[in-house]
Amino acid sequence: MFLFLRLLFLPRFFYAISYCCYLLSIIGYRSVLLLLFFCAAAKVNGQVSMVTGTVKDKITKQPIPSVNVVFAGIPGGVVSDPDGHFKIRTAKAAKVIRFSAVGFKTQEHHLERLIVENLLIELEENAQQLEGVSIRASQRPRYKNRGNEAVELIRKVIAHQEQNIGPSNQRISFRQYEKLNLSVSIPNELRSKSSLLRKFPFLAKTADTILQPGKTLVPVFMQEKLSLHIRKELADKDKVKFLDSKESRIDQYLDEDGIDQYLERIYQPIDIYDHDIGLGGQKFLSPVASLAPEFYKYFIIDTLKRDAGSVVHLMFSPRNKQDILFMGELYISLDGRYAVQHAILSVNKEINLNWVKDLQIKVSYGLASDDKYHISKSVMAMDLGLFKGKYSIFGEKTILNNDYLTGVAVPDVGDSPAPEIKEGKKLPFSRPEELSPLEKNAYKNIDSLKQSSRFKTIMGFTAFVLSGYQKVGFIDIGPVGSFYSFNHVEGRRFRISGRTNDDFSQKVVLEGHLAYGLRDEQWKYALGATYSFKPSGVYQFPVSTFTLRYSYETQIPGQDLNFIEDDNFLLSFKRGLNDKWLYNRKWSAEYFQETKDHFSLRAGYRNQELDPAGGLVFRTGHPEERIIKDIHLSEFVTELRWAPHEQFYQGKRFRRPIRNEFPIFTLRAGAGFKGFLGGDYNYQNVSLNIFKRLYLAPFGHSDLMLEGGAVFGKVPFPLLVIHRANQTYAYQPQSYNLMNFMEFMSDRYTSLHIDHAFNGFFLNKIPLVKKLQLREVASFKVLYGGISAKNLPQNDPDLFRFQHDRENRQTSFALDKTPYMEGSVGISNIFKILRVDYVRRFTYLDHPNVPKWGIRARIHVDF
Repeated sequence: MFLFLRLLFLPRFFYAISYCCYLLSIIGYRSVLLLLFFCAAAKVNGQVSMVTGTVKDKITKQPIPSVNVVFAGIPGGVVSDPDGHFKIRTAKAAKVIRFSAVGFKTQEHHLERLIVENLLIELEENAQQLEGVSIRASQRPRYKNRGNEAVELIRKVIAHQEQNIGPSNQRISFRQYEKLNLSVSIPNELRSKSSLLRKFPFLAKTADTILQPGKTLVPVFMQEKLSLHIRKELADKDKVKFLDSKESRIDQYLDEDGIDQYLERIYQPIDIYDHDIGLGGQKFLSPVASLAPEFYKYFIIDTLKRDAGSVVHLMFSPRNKQDILFMGELYISLDGRYAVQHAILSVNKEINLNWVKDLQIKVSYGLASDDKYHISKSVMAMDLGLFKGKYSIFGEKTILNNDYLTGVAVPDVGDSPAPEIKEGKKLPFSRPEELSPLEKNAYKNIDSLKQSSRFKTIMGFTAFVLSGYQKVGFIDIGPVGSFYSFNHVEGRRFRISGRTNDDFSQKVVLEGHLAYGLRDEQWKYALGATYSFKPSGVYQFPVSTFTLRYSYETQIPGQDLNFIEDDNFLLSFKRGLNDKWLYNRKWSAEYFQETKDHFSLRAGYRNQELDPAGGLVFRTGHPEERIIKDIHLSEFVTELRWAPHEQFYQGKRFRRPIRNEFPIFTLRAGAGFKGFLGGDYNYQNVSLNIFKRLYLAPFGHSDLMLEGGAVFGKVPFPLLVIHRANQTYAYQPQSYNLMNFMEFMSDRYTSLHIDHAFNGFFLNKIPLVKKLQLREVASFKVLYGGISAKNLPQNDPDLFRFQHDRENRQTSFALDKTPYMEGSVGISNIFKILRVDYVRRFTYLDHPNVPKWGIRARIHVDF
């Protein structure tokens, strides 16, 4: 969607199309659609007054925190943050703004305009209020936790958490209404130059110019949902039954379900009582988490009288304003329960957070029938843009919860009501609050936009850029990034490929490709057919399919005979000599079944003829060095995978996971049979992979991968575990980036990978460097394994000799008692899209043609 908007604004983009096509086919939808992090500020009607600025001491010129800022005669107000900054707005035309603080004279400023920015206010000390004490400090007093009433109050909030919100494993249900509105935000001075409004002038008639002062909002997305949420005991996630929905959007040419997954990830439900609060791929430490007093500063502003009793108005901010932490306000009850009744969260403009121009989150809590506090309303607002002063995406997501039930009163998901039906017709969508004018216009404008032929053309082109496929009738031609590539075996490789689309059938997908290498002068090809047992189609989760495939292709040997088949142009650039390949003639059959609980079964059969290519030779250890032309494999394979609460972006031809805090377990097994349909060997293999992302806010997060496996039976080296190596210049998290292809092989192994992102925790504290918003990354990988005596070539002349280079030096090895180890340190978020690592290899440095160190880069887009 965001790229579509850029196409409207930047016609020169067409000159870069060839680059974008193959680049996006590498980084996928995720890198583009992560830019859909939108929100809006609060609803405003009529004239809008807004003032931003800084309050300082007139004598010391130091910023003054906790200054009360109000519009004279208008209820409500704000307080300045620890750096003296403030921002206040109202839906009325304000004439006077007033500033007051303990120890300073109250000061008023007359407003000549409705919108005032960067106002500087200098307050004078009030000698009488200070009772004769005059402060002339050159700097603010040092903040301390000890003896701080605000910190003691926060510790009471933490101690009373379970009393106020109940245990995390309680049985509970509630009804939820949520709405999300997204708009293109255009600065008023650029409105006349906007190609979007010029191409679609009807949008300008209903565009909003009030909600965001100085901006014109053009709605492009509106979505509403009604649902029932049920949480069982010991469950780590709610069961959700959708009751009704209504939406209007411009992304119907793209993968709407996948876009919804990203929007849900960005607009995650916010609960101040969670230890970590998610925002896109980032995790923020909550201001009421157990560790929060070590990273936040707290200031008591006032005690307020309310109908439900007195509450303390408290302000908080990060100790280091560049850390991934919130700033904002809390309203805490003084009835002995110390419950958070209302929270306002925002972020410092200097925080290391990509593309966010403005962010505000409001969460309100109410007492339910169980005498516990539950979220009654939350509003997340964000303004996001690529360039300062340019176009941005502005939106707002509101969530309203009600009808809380606990204990035995909680219904089962199957008993939840369906959308109401009366006289055979579905009743109109029932919303608990009225839509704003902008939200009402969204439905009208988007429906009109989708009728435009120009819009359809632009969206079709955008879909082509994002997917790399061009629709021609019932066939999609692509991906364009693989039409040309090169390698040491085939030389220049040309390929044409395609697949059928939904115009042909949703339940049956046919695909194939034809390729030719100028150096080896051989044709390669593949044909495949997939049938879906469900009417929802081949790609709709949960999938249930059967696939038949026949192919003749070049491949690089890899683990368990799973080969790298990606011939994308960008992956053609590799270090060193990479000529040990295989020609693989293969036919396979596979059944794949997923469940709604994200458990999947993959079972199949494959029959392969492996012919060595390039510098790869199958040579026995006999004195006459007999060369084997090829080997035949007849193998049954299965895979069990469990990924609880997995989120993913599912494109038209692939699925990319969205990492979350839940682990992923993958168990694979295979068995080859000699004599069955031409098989040459009896063997069995098994492996277990466990992946887990561990969030450690505010210190970033770690990706942990533990894997182990074994091969049983007497087999030549192509059937051993050939460990994942990488000879490209791209950093690959799951591969060994300084290991050569086919350098190490095992019939039993264990490995551990740790990749940690610090998210700028250290660099944000370095003057000048922090302005670059760089982020630190580090990794460590260790592999331990070996080959049993029966599979070592020196012990059996019938086995294939390990590979040697052109100087007859051995280049393939078994791991001995020393594990293979490598590590890296690097910088990410370079230009907001690039990660660069210095990689160091620690062991087996005496092997031929192995690098001791290297620089690797990777396109990595994150929030």
